[in-house]
Amino acid sequence: MQRMITIGMLVLMGGLASGSVPQAHGALNYLPLPFAYNYHNWERDVNFPTGSPVVLGGVPFTIPSNPHENTWDSVVGDASGSKTITIPVNRANVREVHTLFNCCWGSPGLQLTTLDFYWSGGAVDHKVLTAGVDIRDWWNAGGVDTISLPTVQVYSGTGIPDPYLPTRVDKQIFTFPPSSYAGKTLEKIVVTDNGETGVYRSFLYGLTVGIPADAGPAIFMLLD
Repeated sequence: MQRMITIGMLVLMGGLASGSVPQAHGALNYLPLPFAYNYHNWERDVNFPTGSPVVLGGVPFTIPSNPHENTWDSVVGDASGSKTITIPVNRANVREVHTLFNCCWGSPGLQLTTLDFYWSGGAVDHKVLTAGVDIRDWWNAGGVDTISLPTVQVYSGTGIPDPYLPTRVDKQIFTFPPSSYAGKTLEKIVVTDNGETGVYRSFLYGLTVGIPADAGPAIFMLLD
């Protein structure tokens, strides 16, 4: 059974999370989606936020707690070559997709992570994450360190021992034209990383879709 958070509770929890609250036109229902995890992100930061839900930047996400795996990390496996994850969605009229992406290493301008949004009827929206704009290194260790709006930082902490450098989690938002979502179902999202170890690798902590309040049963609601 799906659990419901009232508007008041979500506003309070969103106020406690760092980062700005995204604005939507009217009420949206937010549905956090699980995916195939392959790594324990608490190995980077023991205080890494987890929960079902955990509210980051005003948006609820589902992030499994210790000792469960809770991240899709393209570092896992071969040092080079493309890594891909397919995330089933199967929700109609999706207006927004919120993600929690960071990377290892990187340099400004690299465009090695892509997202393809597959809609019923055959349409595909293609998005690219640019290092230094949409995505950055997960800690201040000499990799790419900058982001620009609408990407926002939603968590800061302290990394593993030696050298205890600051850690962070950033949130991205993807929106779509009516021609993509009107009367259509977002069937799946395919994430591809084309980096390599020591150069750039991305990882995904959480993914949530936003749908109009009248498009289905309420999950988590946020108002303007």
